Amino acid sequence: MKLKGGKIAFQLVHAGRQTTKAMIGQTQIGPSSKRRDPIYFVKPKEMSVDEIQEVIQAFGKAASRAVEAGADGIQLHAAHGYLINQFISPFFNHRKDEWGGSDANRFRLLKELISEVRNALPQRMPILVKLNTHDYTPQEGITPSLAVTYARWLSDLKINGLEISCGSTVYSFMNMCRGDVPVKELVQNLPFWQKPLAKLMMKPVLGKTPLFVVGGLRKVAYMKEALEKQYADCISMCRPFIREPFIVKKIREGKAEAVACVSCNRCFAAVANNIPVQCYNKGFPAP
Repeated sequence: MKLKGGKIAFQLVHAGRQTTKAMIGQTQIGPSSKRRDPIYFVKPKEMSVDEIQEVIQAFGKAASRAVEAGADGIQLHAAHGYLINQFISPFFNHRKDEWGGSDANRFRLLKELISEVRNALPQRMPILVKLNTHDYTPQEGITPSLAVTYARWLSDLKINGLEISCGSTVYSFMNMCRGDVPVKELVQNLPFWQKPLAKLMMKPVLGKTPLFVVGGLRKVAYMKEALEKQYADCISMCRPFIREPFIVKKIREGKAEAVACVSCNRCFAAVANNIPVQCYNKGFPAP
């Protein structure tokens, strides 16, 4: 894999309860079986300790395959309501064993996954984590204060970077990304900026662990301000690359003051309708 100086990190994620039986061929699983969610209308099967260990080993094997495929790093997706998020969130995790019942026990799965993945990687290959700062669930899940606790523990585990986000696919889909809600397309808010959270809450506990911010940064001047004032160490983007694959090159060469993405989120609607992910904004013809 040749990227001309660029690096690529493979994101590893387990859907947990956020999928369908038809897709995976079995009943969905999760840390607890409580609650039918408003999208899949199913109570997941509570995972046994053996199944938890199986998932941990599976992440390690996935990391090994990523290395073989040419990855430069690994990101563990512990946000957006997927399995890791389900374990570390009090809203989803009602276990009373060593995998639940306290913040430390709920964090245990993520801690074990980091250890397993690290053992599967070459020395000095980075491990990143994507973490919710707020679940936006009907009852309390991960809150900013709990996210700070987790960030401190992740720093102690010497991860190489923390990307913060919020929301879940099932309970707060449009909290996960800034911009429009494409209701019409989905049927057939991440805040613009979280300076106080990043600077006042996350940075002190992360120490030397780089902080990534994602969701809604569109003007290059704002990106520079975030970095220069040390609100964050790195800027993450996703949707802008769908519309402009070479936007980083344009920014580096001084040819762009802002990304062209307007956060209409029709690219998300494409996923829901099983059509190709590309920019469907009327002002920007699809390739």
